[in-house]
Amino acid sequence: MFGCKNLDVLEIAEQDLAASQNTASPARSALGIGEDSSLLVSYHFDQEIGNWYENSTCCPWSITLNKSIKRAGTSSMKVELQRQDTPNDHRAELGQAPNMNKEGWYGFSVYFPSSFVKESIEESIVQWNSLPDLKEGESWRSAPLFLGVLNDRFVLEIRSDAKRITNHDFSFTRLDLGPVDKETWHDWVFHIKWAYDNTGIIEVWKDKKQVLSRLNQPNSYNDAMFPYFKIGIYKWDWSTKSTEGINSRTMYVDEIAIGNQNADLNKVSPLLASGPLPVTIASFAVAKQGTAAKLKWSTSQEVNADRFYIQRSTNAKDWKSIGEKSATGASQSLTNYAFSDAKPAKGNSYYRLKMVDKDQTFAYSSIKSIKF
Repeated sequence: MFGCKNLDVLEIAEQDLAASQNTASPARSALGIGEDSSLLVSYHFDQEIGNWYENSTCCPWSITLNKSIKRAGTSSMKVELQRQDTPNDHRAELGQAPNMNKEGWYGFSVYFPSSFVKESIEESIVQWNSLPDLKEGESWRSAPLFLGVLNDRFVLEIRSDAKRITNHDFSFTRLDLGPVDKETWHDWVFHIKWAYDNTGIIEVWKDKKQVLSRLNQPNSYNDAMFPYFKIGIYKWDWSTKSTEGINSRTMYVDEIAIGNQNADLNKVSPLLASGPLPVTIASFAVAKQGTAAKLKWSTSQEVNADRFYIQRSTNAKDWKSIGEKSATGASQSLTNYAFSDAKPAKGNSYYRLKMVDKDQTFAYSSIKSIKF
């Protein structure tokens, strides 16, 4: 059964939101969260679709389990939208509830069959929608952040506005995040710190590689609550204009994990479905030590880990390795590491760890910054 609230029609009562947030304990156990308090919810789609706060579907085929195409486990979620599906404004989406989580981590895998042909009109596959302050006269606007597909390319749209009441006069940015390969899984991780001022963060990893680091820039509206996660297909063009010959869209979704500010890349990454990453980072911090930058990190688990490369950047885009540390290699207990950067850059310095396995696969830590 879906937990269904039609956000396009109803004003959400605070007690409804509180209730949706407080049903986590039994749901987490069923969804495989275990005791990790940094993970809020996960969906593996092995036996059920799971509980969702928002359900924008109309038909039996909109959202189903599929056993033939899966990222991990026994099945995935198949999303199908047909041109005739008009009751929900040409969308098949499931969503979490609006919340008070200013920062979060989101991991998920998506798969597009060869029938998902090139389309010259953009469509949404993941949204972080924002509940308008309806009592103050706001109306629904485009999502402040969404991942879409345009001409067989992934695109990320970012909208923001610092005014207390936002209607349709917001800033807009569209970024290209690479090609949409068909008949294969794409693994995504987003780290987002919401802000309508210059303190916002968007970090994005696609298929194990970081493709975006957008720091200290606005990424949301000035709303009372923070944006919430939605996944599925939304083709607004079918209500107005459309590409001739495209009458249905299908994609598959698997291995969704959503964490709070204490989660990290490893905890939500769909890559875990293919086996454990070499390192589980328990903590990572950077602090001033005189004129040097002191980096400290600890691991709670290492599996065939080989080494850490310490990388530095002055713009969080262009990275250079400034040192390395050998990993313990195999450990199930807390292991501490430290590194000192004797000559940090003037101004802002950004640091991350490149964690390399013995077979040369790798993953990146979150980014830490310090100013000299």
